[in-house]
Amino acid sequence: MGMYTEIHFNSELKENLDKNVIDILQYMLNHSEDKPPLPDHEFFKCSRWDMLFMCDSYYFDADTHSTLRFDDISNAYYLCIRSNLKNYDDEIEKFIDWIQPYLEKFKDDFLGFYRYEESEQPTLIYKGAF
Repeated sequence: MGMYTEIHFNSELKENLDKNVIDILQYMLNHSEDKPPLPDHEFFKCSRWDMLFMCDSYYFDADTHSTLRFDDISNAYYLCIRSNLKNYDDEIEKFIDWIQPYLEKFKDDFLGFYRYEESEQPTLIYKGAF
């Protein structure tokens, strides 16, 4: 069967991002559009990369809820991920590695955490940690 890992991730994306990055994130959220061109990164070689924002189980208490919101005042996108999945191919770590260059830069900025089903302590996610 396998064990689940939950992820809570919140970040502000850089202004004026390449449209393809936004298209990829929107595709991951709802799959309602055609799959955009994918960069050559290990994350996109995972068989379930596109399910990261939507996976859910009954093991963790909160519901899966992921959003990508554009804020007119800051002129930036905000990405919020709440999901849990069987992290067989290190999808979580590979996603964090891929998204890092597109995040607004703040030193030692806390982004969230992920926690394996049998772990009492989460792994904290900071910018630059992967």
